Amino acid sequence: MKISAVKKIIKIAVDVAMFVLFLLLMEYHLLSSVVHEWLGITVFVLFLAHNALNYKWYAVLFKGRYTAMRIVQTVINFLLWLAMIGCMVSGMLVSGTVFAWLNINGAQVGRTLHLIATAWAFILIGIHLGLHWTNFVSMTKRIKLPELAAKIIKWLCRAVVLAIGIYGIVVFIQRAFYEELFLITMFKQFDYDISAFAYLLQTIAMSVTFIGITYYLKKLGIFIKKIRKEKQNEKVN
Repeated sequence: MKISAVKKIIKIAVDVAMFVLFLLLMEYHLLSSVVHEWLGITVFVLFLAHNALNYKWYAVLFKGRYTAMRIVQTVINFLLWLAMIGCMVSGMLVSGTVFAWLNINGAQVGRTLHLIATAWAFILIGIHLGLHWTNFVSMTKRIKLPELAAKIIKWLCRAVVLAIGIYGIVVFIQRAFYEELFLITMFKQFDYDISAFAYLLQTIAMSVTFIGITYYLKKLGIFIKKIRKEKQNEKVN
């Protein structure tokens, strides 16, 4: 197997592991503090690994022309960096086990920062995935299927994603997730009666919402750009 293929597999494995573990971290009220802290450390290490594996993006950061899409992607990436650092720093401040030996007296500030940092990290991860979802779509297109079957599967997938995305909006409203994003409240009330699995499915639905919205907004932007370019070409001709 070629080195490039191995690197691609490692990248996918790191990204999938980081995403799944972050979803589990969103169930902080259903996990023990020890498990939550170690999961948080693991996610941050995977985040660093993700950036190290994508070092070429940083290498060309000050090269080339910045289109609107490139500006958006760059801003999202750096906001995600800030959110993840905020998650780690605030996690250390509120740690009652792993980092307890540091004796940092910043639990109150840490709780506030952790609440808002994790909320924004969750949203930004969804947006980041949505901006790069074309990579996944292009991989699925390599699967050879009869034309009719391919169309049926494509529209079925769209319908499923739409249904999940709508449910994700319902969950977002029910959980009042906006309170965490804009720090409207300092403490969250959770439903401890719901099973961990059901809560995880709800969290996934919310993530699908932001991935889907971002992906289709990007497609819309590309379509508008294409139309404008065609009109400019018509004027020239």
